[in-house]
Amino acid sequence: MDTLLHWVGEPPALRSPLLLVALEGFVDAGEVGETAAVFLRRRFTADKIAELDGDAFVDFRARRPTTVVDNGVVRRVEWPRIEVFAAELDGERDVVLLTGPEPDMRWHAFNDVVASLCRQLEIHRVITLGAYPAATPHTRPASVAQAGNVADHQPVDDVQGIAGYTGPIGAATALQGELGDRGVPVLGLWAEVPHYISASPNPPGVLAMVRLIVDLLGTEVDTAELETAAKLHRDQVDEAVSEHEEAGEMIAGLEELSDSGAGEGDLPSGDDIAREIERFLRSDE
Repeated sequence: MDTLLHWVGEPPALRSPLLLVALEGFVDAGEVGETAAVFLRRRFTADKIAELDGDAFVDFRARRPTTVVDNGVVRRVEWPRIEVFAAELDGERDVVLLTGPEPDMRWHAFNDVVASLCRQLEIHRVITLGAYPAATPHTRPASVAQAGNVADHQPVDDVQGIAGYTGPIGAATALQGELGDRGVPVLGLWAEVPHYISASPNPPGVLAMVRLIVDLLGTEVDTAELETAAKLHRDQVDEAVSEHEEAGEMIAGLEELSDSGAGEGDLPSGDDIAREIERFLRSDE
């Protein structure tokens, strides 16, 4: 499987590294996992150390490459890439990040490549990042849920576990299952994004995810940029909601459920007002 993984130079020597996996696509509401990984990669000034073979895993008809044409000349073609980055941190361990589009095919081969990567870099734990729509109000702090595989016995304190789920999964969860069978601990983390704005980028979810990951790594990063983005997002949604009485009523119900710890009950789905709010968030006004 090494032919599917192309190293940039020699594999680096790292200290008890933790691997973060964030794949664009399914089960990443609000682009939380993708954005958190990009933010951390930049804050850690991580260097690219490897790249997976795009022809093996990406359907370029579904994820079209883009080009830059200038004065009648094709200057470059930009390909969707699944890349691996690494950074040395100030704490007791280092970090590796695997980011890019969710593989369109050959998921078992993808899992084999990641397992090989874990062996070569002596990864001690893998954490996958994602998000899902939830019946939670935007007026409360963003929450993150967790689920470990059969080899992961270190649940994160004060993070709720996913009580039960049966249904379709993304490549990251498939990876979690297969690596568990091979004895590799994998913890899945998913931010809970308000279902009525889940199609829009969600800075509060990104902030919650980044804070949790940084804590697990035992290091620090400056999150002022994310805090500002999260506040602006809250203000935008508040303004949009204020124009729709039905939206305010639904969110008040979600707040009551959130504060009481109860289930979803018979609350409306909010699909109609979701379209209005998402239109507002996408506007340039």
